[in-house]
Amino acid sequence: MEFEEMKKIWDTQNNQPLYAIDEDALHKRVKAKKNSTKRVTSKTEIALIAANLLAGSLIGVSHYMKGSTNLVAIAMGLMMLITGVYLMFLRYRRIQRDQQVDTSVLGDLDNALENINYRVNLSRSMIWYALLVACFTIYSVIDSEKSIVFILLVSVFFVIGIFMSRWEYKHCHLSKREQLLALKQKLINDLDFDYSKD
Repeated sequence: MEFEEMKKIWDTQNNQPLYAIDEDALHKRVKAKKNSTKRVTSKTEIALIAANLLAGSLIGVSHYMKGSTNLVAIAMGLMMLITGVYLMFLRYRRIQRDQQVDTSVLGDLDNALENINYRVNLSRSMIWYALLVACFTIYSVIDSEKSIVFILLVSVFFVIGIFMSRWEYKHCHLSKREQLLALKQKLINDLDFDYSKD
């Protein structure tokens, strides 16, 4: 049952003193939202970690095997490896924080908000990071004296990727956070029940 439907039931039954909102159904809905944000956050972290470690390793190994002295490409590979390790650290900290969460309705909702805020910040950071990777890549491609068509294709690829990242940031992460904040506000303002109930 959606929160709006439960609230409607509460509003229509509010005139009858024997009825109250089904706290268990509400808590199940909030838990589902919390678990959904944790799953998406975890998948996002794993994809970013794997992509950075794999790309950084491939760049490093390929330039090492070629005996290349392209410092920009080597710096980009090193930056990607460091970013992958840093993302593993952030993931470890997030998982530790998730294990210390309050299991009340409001606690579960706060945990979902913490995860979505983490994803919003991660997404925003990755947009800037993608711009940096794009600059390194385009410089390396230009430096390797590839054709103008190849340079344009690489540039267009990064422009589309960054555009899609911005779209995801605005329409997925920010809108999800707004939904959760609205739900929390409704719980705090409109409903009168024991938030500490499991």
